[in-house]
Amino acid sequence: MRKLMALTLLLAIAMNGGEVIAAGDNYLAAQKHLTYSLYKPVNTIGLLQTKFQELACGGGGQSWLYVSFNKGKKSIETMQTLKGAHCSNPGLSVKMPSIKINGIPASLFVYCDPTKPSAAKKCSTADISKVGGYIFFTLPGYYGMKATDMQVQAGGGVTYEQLVAVARSFTPASTQPSN
Repeated sequence: MRKLMALTLLLAIAMNGGEVIAAGDNYLAAQKHLTYSLYKPVNTIGLLQTKFQELACGGGGQSWLYVSFNKGKKSIETMQTLKGAHCSNPGLSVKMPSIKINGIPASLFVYCDPTKPSAAKKCSTADISKVGGYIFFTLPGYYGMKATDMQVQAGGGVTYEQLVAVARSFTPASTQPSN
């Protein structure tokens, strides 16, 4: 049995061009065939990763990455695409004043109904914990890869402060250039 496990490991290393990918590191596996940089959050505010999916982009081109983190009703979802690709539609929301994520300009949205002017006018970042919201920003490419459009979405009672903390915690998923 040990010989079979060792042979399987050697075969996996050979198939990855000699690079060892940690078991379960889907980010590194996905990065191998994408031309834009992938990022993963260091701070998930205690939520556990429950889904990791590469999805086809409706406009064609490269797939986009959807990852969700949940615990009870609280949720954080991240969507990563090649800069400029429009692969998903976040839904009706009210745009708040722009913010900065680690010095990068970011758009902030709250899922207040913009078709109801009285409610939309009163909408604030405090409503994120009630109705949800998201931050949209572009992260630079690394190791010669292209830039990444990042959407970080909160729901189920996650606060504005928690949403910002997750958005500020993204780090490159890879520590070396893709082959």
